[in-house]
Amino acid sequence: MLFRLGLRFKTVCLRLCLIGTAGLGLVGFSLPAGCAPTATAKPTILVYGDSLSAAYGIAQQQGWVALLQEKLSRDNYAYQVVNASVSGETTSGGLSRLSQALAANKPAIVILELGANDGLRGLPVKAMQTNLGKMIKLSKTAGASVLIIGMHIPPNYGPQYTKSFHQSYAQLSQQHKIAVVGFMLDDIAAKPELIQADGLHPNALAQPIVLQNIWPQLRPMLKK
Repeated sequence: MLFRLGLRFKTVCLRLCLIGTAGLGLVGFSLPAGCAPTATAKPTILVYGDSLSAAYGIAQQQGWVALLQEKLSRDNYAYQVVNASVSGETTSGGLSRLSQALAANKPAIVILELGANDGLRGLPVKAMQTNLGKMIKLSKTAGASVLIIGMHIPPNYGPQYTKSFHQSYAQLSQQHKIAVVGFMLDDIAAKPELIQADGLHPNALAQPIVLQNIWPQLRPMLKK
């Protein structure tokens, strides 16, 4: 009986490998373990961030990451986007799980959007910068190009902290020779109609603008 079940599993697995997941028309479907598709998989863009990228407070399909996937498909860029963002994530937490995310997804590009929660908590800027630097190095070692997303924070902790926080992203860009987006919430943060009731997170109307802010730096990294 076990032999027959095993034989049946191998037959199903073989059929799935031959037709691939695309022919199934299923979203989120995964092949059985040990069964890899024969067709060349699309290169992956790994979005690695916090609530600003996790579509906090809005439907997932309204978030800028989902809109990015739509734009890539519409513009004939053969990439798949994986969103590994976690609401509330700090650079320390992100660093602790990045190796696993890289191994699981093998991305061609990593969009690194972390640091806002470090800033809101007043955590040391130097530690944040060190964590981001380590994540950049891990991503590059895994064969990925990196786009880092810069942030501004409210001046709660004084002008020196606020300035050092924002400048750290440009410094990382120069140090590691990677592209940087100066501020993902440009043309959003100062407009209450584009911010959720918590005063922090962009609403659904703001998500296309977030993508517009990121796209000019991401586009040169893409291949058709």
